[in-house]
Amino acid sequence: MMKWTTAIITTLANGGIAVMLFFMLILSLNGFSEDEAAPGLILFVVWAVLVSIIAGVLGFLSANYLITKKSFNPWLAALLAIMVFIVVGTAANIAGVIAAVIIASAMH
Repeated sequence: MMKWTTAIITTLANGGIAVMLFFMLILSLNGFSEDEAAPGLILFVVWAVLVSIIAGVLGFLSANYLITKKSFNPWLAALLAIMVFIVVGTAANIAGVIAAVIIASAMH
């Protein structure tokens, strides 16, 4: 049960962070035309969905590994996996924002 909870919390947290970063991306693309900004926005949306799903899966797998192979307390394993993959997902989404701005700038 804790493994699935870990996956769900990690996915939702990364999704929430991605939504906040999306609004930051929209602000950073202020001044670009719609045709110039669209590829960057599409790139970020696809990137953020993939990062959220992958972080959730990796959270599930790492919690499973810590519980079964390393005999961690399930609560501690879940908390550790959630924290690690929220940080990793946030870093990946920030890289996605930077890539989206670079793509939009290249279209300019």
